Amino acid sequence: MPGRLSNTGVSRIFISYRRADSLAYAGRLHDHLSQHFGAGEVFMDINGIGPGEDFVSVLDSRVASSDVLIALIGPVWASVADDKGRRIDQQDDFVRYEIARALALGKRLIPVLVGGAAMPRTEELPPSLAGLARCQAHVVDDRRFAYDLDALIRAIEHRPSLLGQFLELANAERWRRWRQASTGGVALLMLFLGWVQLFDVFGLDARIESYTMALGDLVASVPVSERIVVISFDERSEARLGPPGVAWRSEHARLIDRLVSAGAKVIVFDLFFERPGPADAEFVAAIERARQQGSQVVVGVRQMLDGRAAVFPGLEKAASGLGLLCIGGRVGYASVAPLAVIKSTGATAGGNDSPVVGDNSLMALSLLASGGRTLAVDETRRTLTVVGEQGRILWQGSLALVKEQFEASGELSDDCPLLVAGDRVAELMIRMAPVSIWRAALRRYDYEQVGGPDGGFAPGQLAGRIVLIGDGRPGKDDFRTRRGLQREVRHGVELHADVVNNLIQGIQVRRLETVSQFLLLLLLAAAGGWLRVWPPGTSALVRGTLVVSLLLAYLGLTVVLYTSYGLLLNTAYHVCAFLLAYFLLGRLVAQSVRPA
Repeated sequence: MPGRLSNTGVSRIFISYRRADSLAYAGRLHDHLSQHFGAGEVFMDINGIGPGEDFVSVLDSRVASSDVLIALIGPVWASVADDKGRRIDQQDDFVRYEIARALALGKRLIPVLVGGAAMPRTEELPPSLAGLARCQAHVVDDRRFAYDLDALIRAIEHRPSLLGQFLELANAERWRRWRQASTGGVALLMLFLGWVQLFDVFGLDARIESYTMALGDLVASVPVSERIVVISFDERSEARLGPPGVAWRSEHARLIDRLVSAGAKVIVFDLFFERPGPADAEFVAAIERARQQGSQVVVGVRQMLDGRAAVFPGLEKAASGLGLLCIGGRVGYASVAPLAVIKSTGATAGGNDSPVVGDNSLMALSLLASGGRTLAVDETRRTLTVVGEQGRILWQGSLALVKEQFEASGELSDDCPLLVAGDRVAELMIRMAPVSIWRAALRRYDYEQVGGPDGGFAPGQLAGRIVLIGDGRPGKDDFRTRRGLQREVRHGVELHADVVNNLIQGIQVRRLETVSQFLLLLLLAAAGGWLRVWPPGTSALVRGTLVVSLLLAYLGLTVVLYTSYGLLLNTAYHVCAFLLAYFLLGRLVAQSVRPA
């Protein structure tokens, strides 16, 4: 039966959200919380206010009678604006009113971050909402929605975490008795879990394996191709041209001509071109001139309309390819990027001489930039093969359905509107170069420096290069990433550069096959048991040194396999099996060889 808040000392939950930012999340959260606590205990304005009721009076009453206010915060929660400025700064903004009222009444306030949003800083908030920045936030990640929702419910009910409950159980007398009778069974259970990869049901296997990348990135940097060049625009270009948009297309046309004259092989715009503008013909003409001279021009696509890529008329025919703009997802430590999407309708694409950009398939921007030409799907193995120029296999990997979070709502993803329920996606785990490499001289150029009225390149300066053009303004198109022990903020164009670097050099990170993972796990478990019982009479210090040495050797192996071959080992399973065998199975074997 669903839990009632009255049983836990809480009367009601109020869900505050911004419709332009987190409506889909609010609906899902309302449904799940209502199912757990009861519909009468959860209030959301879209279905909690009847016709003719005074909106402000209802909000006042509901906030006052609620013990918990959940403030859903998405990526544009604080920046949504109208002609008067930011909504959060205006007195008639109901989101501001709800939170300010809850703070004034001393209500328990839980900020819930969705869609990859970050907690707003105090200086970003009006004075009446300053207290929000001091509230501990809870993150709901699309990839682990059920897990994060359960943690939120536990927090609302003031229940301890699963780890806390486990520790309480471990301290109980009955747990101690059970432990004495099942030491060997625990080790065998660990082996079984590794074999069936049970934790992968919760998305934990891939996350744990991704941290092998952190070890490798600490000791070895990914090689970087000299063929990749980044051009980014900043506040100076914006000051001269105004906000990026249709007014920039004549500037883009001039930049294309200069890049072609400098010998650029591929020109990639990490931008979308949906609305028509006065300089469209000039932009299209520059693209056509580039193609006539042997250069390719690839542009980004943000969404589909009526089954077609949303670009202004004439651009699809002129461009060498239209590429998926999505970039910058996360699985544990690793950053991942979609390489291609197979839409849920139509036949599988592949087998022609031009990049696949149709009603049913779309390559990522970086894949087109790297020379991707056709897609071939193996339905039996559920894998995708990307074929490049001269029939060379550019990438091969698995296809997965778009995550459950999108399927449950049936809505477009906030992060990537092109991905909808039923689509299949091929994703790349990115080996990232240090961000300083993409910002170094001769690899990074400023838009004003090369595209402005007085800019330009020397003839042949960019011969054979892949040039990526994107937004480099502070706080715009930013992604939080990890590399080694460092947390970095990268622009989308820099992440695209990392993906291109991986693809053109054949760098592909992949998980070791299940059978191989299990055999290695079994080997480590056997080594743990062996170290505990042989040779007899070995001191504890020597045994401890051998244990540490073997674990360090294993971690060294994980680094070598990752940096040299792109293979990821599930270190958590392997180390746990080794230690369990050492402490538990080893103990049983030692007892069995004692003289009676």
